[in-house]
Formats: sequence, C-alpha cells, structure tokens
Amino acid sequence: MQTVPRLIKNFIPSHYTLSLDISESKQRKFSGTVDIRGEVTDEAKFISLHAKDLSIETALIDGQTAEFSLGEFDELRLSQDGLSAGDHLVTIGFSGEITDAMHGMYPCYFQHDGVKKELIATQFESHHAREVFPCVDEPEAKATFDVILTTEDENTVLGNMPIKQQRQEDSKLVTVFETSPRMSSYLLAWVVGEMQHKTAKTAGGVEVNVWATPAQPADSLDFALDHAVKTIEFFNDYFGVEYPLPKSDHVALPDFSSGAMENWGLITYRESVLLADPKSSSIDRKQYVALVISHELSHQWFGNLVTMKWWNNLWLNESFATIMEYIAVDAIHPEWNAWLDFASSEAVAALRRDAIDGVQPVQVDVNHPDEISSLFDSAIVYAKG
Repeated sequence: MQTVPRLIKNFIPSHYTLSLDISESKQRKFSGTVDIRGEVTDEAKFISLHAKDLSIETALIDGQTAEFSLGEFDELRLSQDGLSAGDHLVTIGFSGEITDAMHGMYPCYFQHDGVKKELIATQFESHHAREVFPCVDEPEAKATFDVILTTEDENTVLGNMPIKQQRQEDSKLVTVFETSPRMSSYLLAWVVGEMQHKTAKTAGGVEVNVWATPAQPADSLDFALDHAVKTIEFFNDYFGVEYPLPKSDHVALPDFSSGAMENWGLITYRESVLLADPKSSSIDRKQYVALVISHELSHQWFGNLVTMKWWNNLWLNESFATIMEYIAVDAIHPEWNAWLDFASSEAVAALRRDAIDGVQPVQVDVNHPDEISSLFDSAIVYAKG
C-alpha cells in the first residue's frame, strides 16, 4: 500500500472555527463553513487539507479567492498566486451527506413509546473528521476549535466543551460552544437529539454527566455516574495533573461500532457498555462498565492531553489506558480483586495471541490510514503493550 503524504509538513493549523448546519439531518444532508488559521511552511507551494466525500463550494485564502482541486489520499489542495510562507486564514464552504456507516457523522436509531427516533452522533477516530469538514486530519496536527452547530429546535446538543450560548433562529437552534484546548481532529465530537441525563460534580468542581435516550431506565445511569466521578478524582491525584476540561459527558449511543470512544470531554459508548440496571445487572456487568469508563477517562490525560504524533504509536496510547483502567478500578473497588481478572483475561489473551505465527508486533508502521483499523488488536495493542 502506498505511503500517504503527511499534510502537516505543508500546513500547520492552529485554530478552527467550524459552523455546521445539520438541521436537515432527516434528509441526510449537512452544510457548513470552516475558517482555519494556520502556518504555511517554507517548503509548501500550496495548502493541503483532508476532505473526503465533501462537496467543496467556495475556497478563500486571506479573504481572496483560491483555486482548489481534489487529489489522491483525500487531499484538498488550495493555491493562490503569490502564496508565501507564514500565517494565513483559509475559509471553505462545503456540504456533505450523513450516512449509516457509523463513522464521520451518522444517525443512531431507537424507539421510545412506539415512536421511531434518532440521535445524530460523530465518530472521527481514526481518520473520519475529514468526512465532515476539511482539516488536517492527523493526530500531530493539534489546534483549538470553536464549534457552532445549527440543529432542529428542542434538541439536546452536546459537544466537547460546555455551551457558551444558545439561541433560536428561524425555528432552528444555534449552539455555540466554548473554545477547546489544543486537540487532535479525531477527538472532536458532538451528539444531538432527545436525551435524558444524570449529573454530579467532582470534589474539584468538574461537572460529570451521563446521558442516554429516554428509552432507557433512568436509574441505569446511576452506577456509571458514580464511578466516573470517583475515577476523575482518583486520576487527578494519581497523575498529579487536574482533569483538563470543565466537564465530562458520557453518552450511551443506540448504535456504535466499537465499545467506547474517548472524545475529549464527550465520551461515547455502546449502551451495553455504559448503562447498568441496578435491579438486574450482575457484579460482572458492573465491573465491565467500570473498567471501560476508567479506560476512557485515562485517555483524557494520556491520548488527549498528551497525544501520539502518528498511528504507529497507537499501542502506547491504548496499553497505557488498559493498565490504568485496572489501577483505577482496583483503587475504587478493592473488593473486586481486579488484578485477578487482569491475569485471567488480559494477560492470558496476550500470551495466546502472541503465540500465533505471524501475529502483528506491538508497534506497527502505518503508511496509509486504511491500515489503522487493523491495528486495534485488543490482545496485542491493548493487553500485551
């Protein structure tokens, strides 16, 4: 497979202002504009961004019309006579389609009181932010984000950061979020739709929320909320670095392709991985929920605050979170003897998998984003690492 060019070598983004209209999500359409402030490097002759399955409608560099073309490897090239190295502002108007692929931006289906409903959610890891807006879709290309979402009215709208402002415009809801810290594009996220939630605060004042559709029993959110609060407090002390954001949302999605995703400040989960009915959930089920929550919360520091430059170091990201999930759960619930489970599940799985001829090494060179999904071998990248 060919080696893809690293676009950060041409253009280093520092800030995105993303305005997205998803009020026509039922028609599976969205449109938006993105302003990208960044630095053109000395070696660059044009500005390169990632854009996949998007219709590019307008392109400006520093307010002046730019020529643009779409090339190999989802590359969108923008050029302008006299383009020089240094800081520039890129403005792009675009549109796209919402699909059922469960990556990029997609619908999650559920029924409540016999009525079919849906949430709109995102999944950008590993290289799917480019399906929703033009960006440098590489983990090294960290930038701050201002996100403005226009949605149907009477929806709950969640993002990485707390809501700065909400207003109604033409029977639509416009939600403006606070500016994010510097982060990779794969960690950006939002969820929109009808949801219920339970809330609490850590000792340090971080607001913690657990969200689910109204089809779920309200008390099934309680265990996750309690464990998330305790885990953040534990990691604050263990790492000696305070949780980096003002809030921590945990969202149970009806449709989700993996177990959970550590979007910064807006962690998404399969319903079965986050929710625990107090009347029927076994200790084993609660242990699993606790481990996954602790895993994803550890990523808020290691993976989000500190991030690998490229996907060949995915093992370090995931193996660290795997060991930290057991450290946290053992500290919060010592009666569960979590390290016995580690020895009988993670350690045994790693040894069995590692005994197979031709198994992948812990660290694998990644030349193309399409190779990334093959790296998520839980026995090697997570457990052995």
